[in-house]
Amino acid sequence: MTSQETRGTWSSREQPQPMQSTGSMYTRHSTYSTTPRNNFCTQPKSSYMNTRTTPHPTSTHHLRKRTEAKRYVIEDFRQAFERKGMELDTTKKLGRGKYSKVYKAVDRINNRVVAVKAIDILELTSDVKNKFLPREISCWRKLKNPFLVGLHAQYEAQNMIFLTMEYGSQGDLLRYVQENGGINERRAGQFMSQLMRGLQYMHLKQIAHRDIKLENIILFDNCVKLSDFGFVRQVENQALSLTFCGSKSYSAPELLRGIEYNPFLSDVWSLGVVGFVMVTNRMPFDEKKPNNVIVELQRKRQYVIPSTVYLTTSCISSFESMMTFEAKHRPTSSDCLALPWITPHLVDNHSG
Repeated sequence: MTSQETRGTWSSREQPQPMQSTGSMYTRHSTYSTTPRNNFCTQPKSSYMNTRTTPHPTSTHHLRKRTEAKRYVIEDFRQAFERKGMELDTTKKLGRGKYSKVYKAVDRINNRVVAVKAIDILELTSDVKNKFLPREISCWRKLKNPFLVGLHAQYEAQNMIFLTMEYGSQGDLLRYVQENGGINERRAGQFMSQLMRGLQYMHLKQIAHRDIKLENIILFDNCVKLSDFGFVRQVENQALSLTFCGSKSYSAPELLRGIEYNPFLSDVWSLGVVGFVMVTNRMPFDEKKPNNVIVELQRKRQYVIPSTVYLTTSCISSFESMMTFEAKHRPTSSDCLALPWITPHLVDNHSG
């Protein structure tokens, strides 16, 4: 594998040697009480793809052999990774989603540490397999920016897809805030300027993220980067979206109201919520409340900034501008670069 993005397929004749997993079960880190953990999507959800069918009573043994799919785990491909010059570390998962798990690996050929996202195709719903996953990979290949987690390579073997990507040694922003509390306004402003640069780049390429939240922001040594492009969408001619996906507590009012929305402007709202959480160590709105109640709270800006947290007018006015209730009055990601909390830190940005 070279330093350029690559795609490879391990031959189906190259059967991986089954190995016993050494990895422990990963428990996703707990959240503070008001932080959402669930994603929602009001698109019709299909059941898991069937991996077996009911055999005909007269040919049970023969049909089972033909219809049952062998299930693989990442440990089964350790030797295949080694032949690519990569040493897997499966002792601890970096993260996990409904259909994937993320591990750490050392890329000996390119002398770098990478993250490996392992996706079990047999676990995917038809929507994810046929629409969201191909869209994620297609859009991700187009994104080359210092403030977006980069895709290095894609490999396919048996029922698995592996995506290797940049590795952030400091974990995600949610864990950082949980362990360290709120981030001081100046450093949070630096983070916001970097994230907005990454988001503006995506939007200029007509790609919306649609799932911006602290869990999907990764800390590197000198910057933060947006990650997890599972809900990205290429948006042509300012088309509106009717796929209501993402995390409820980060969702713009138009999504909670169930009306068609501009995904670029909903991204801006979500990043505004990220900014609020970074400096206050709390969510502005409680996802446990009904959607219509949250919408009214959003309309009236009824959130609480802890009395122990001092924020400047520049900071408050900036995230309030990003969380403008009416989408048509909300600034674009390009407009947000001129916000008083973000602009002073643009010159501090590093390439990552």
